[in-house]
Amino acid sequence: MKIEKVQRDSNIELLRILLMFMIIMHHVVTRGLRLRELGTGGYIPTSSTAFQLLLNSFLIVAVNTYVFISGYFQIRFKVKSFFALFFQALVYSVLLYLLFVVTGQAPFDKVTFITTFFFIYKGWWFVPVFLVLYAISPILNKGLNAMGKGQLIWILLILLVFCNIKYIPGNFISDRGFGIFNFIFIYILAYFCRYYVPVIRVPWLWYILCCLVTFALAYTAFRMGKYDTAWNVYNYNSPFIILAAASLFYTFRNISIRSGFINSISTLVFGTYLIHEQRNVCFVIKDFVVYLDSIIHNDVKLFSSLLGVGIVVFVVGISIEKLRQLVCDPIVDAIFRIPIVQKISAVW
Repeated sequence: MKIEKVQRDSNIELLRILLMFMIIMHHVVTRGLRLRELGTGGYIPTSSTAFQLLLNSFLIVAVNTYVFISGYFQIRFKVKSFFALFFQALVYSVLLYLLFVVTGQAPFDKVTFITTFFFIYKGWWFVPVFLVLYAISPILNKGLNAMGKGQLIWILLILLVFCNIKYIPGNFISDRGFGIFNFIFIYILAYFCRYYVPVIRVPWLWYILCCLVTFALAYTAFRMGKYDTAWNVYNYNSPFIILAAASLFYTFRNISIRSGFINSISTLVFGTYLIHEQRNVCFVIKDFVVYLDSIIHNDVKLFSSLLGVGIVVFVVGISIEKLRQLVCDPIVDAIFRIPIVQKISAVW
């Protein structure tokens, strides 16, 4: 298959910024407003439940869209980039915990401290899954580049039926879309779209329609008293959420924009994810949103307040990440100037 060179323009970097803000807002809604308790049986309905479900229906697509971007442009594996990503997560995992200990916001516990070094096994769920996707991307890319249209459709159907659809007999792994199989499925789907779906007409409308279908399903289940079903509607392997993610990507793909500022900010957003998802930071944000929810009883005012929280978290996050890059990037560069490291890196 002939490979065309596709360059990420500022439109895609702008999308990456938006996606990170959507992820922050998703966590604000599901944790701070306790919407995620729908899946545990502990949710207490409120006057803003419908509003929460509607908002989450538009936000939940962010992670899938992020993976879709990776598949559309294909990950270019580099040992240095892989190490830098791992090192970035390690720094935040260890130092943020120690910061809370030093400031008296958390007690020091030896076991907890040790686990901060093993964040792949106990920490951000997205990081280990994406690291695996990154690690296997050379193999994925080589296989995909050798496949024709029919073969790509066949592999997508296999993954869809046997790994993504929960109720199919013989289902190998139905992890609600949080695992590597769904990431691989979206990665391959995006690759397929790159070559065989050049245009989606009015993609923004498809995005809105898919999100509204997700809301309708979740709200119907909620009204029927099936809270766990309502929560499962938001699984990442939902076909409506995956289609909404693709539609959101195509919406921004059609935008023509070039901005050095946007491109520079987009390099900071993953650090924002790591910061706001660190366990101690997560609880601080959650407790503050719970407080806001207890004193604000108007949906419009509540949404405005949550939006403000999301903006503050985002701005603080990218600021901290910029400082981390100034300190840590020279360290990574120095490591990869070591001859033995260069030899290992050159193999890939």
